[in-house]
Amino acid sequence: MKNSSREQDEKFLSSRRENIRLAIALERFFELCPEDGLLYERYREYLKKRFRPAMEKLMKARETERVKVLFGLDTVTPVQMDELLALAQKYGSTESVLWLLSKKEEQFGFGGKDMEL
Repeated sequence: MKNSSREQDEKFLSSRRENIRLAIALERFFELCPEDGLLYERYREYLKKRFRPAMEKLMKARETERVKVLFGLDTVTPVQMDELLALAQKYGSTESVLWLLSKKEEQFGFGGKDMEL
């Protein structure tokens, strides 16, 4: 493990500032792989607890591929789905909006509304 990675892991564990912890968790989660065991699991669990702020940060940065990965960590309720869609729209992340709409249709449907143009 690189020295800077170890320093980030230590900073994540010792910091009391959530914005710092979230930034480190997002960076390290996507650097590590499941075989990294405890570290990967620690960041995964943290991101599940801080799901909405993590998704917001990724949408703001327009990192749709990472949004897709994070989305798969846990189940999402219809209310959460609508909140995520609103965030994607707020940050102009069209790719995330389209992907989330497809997930919404797949998981919850649109209540029988005709969506044709």
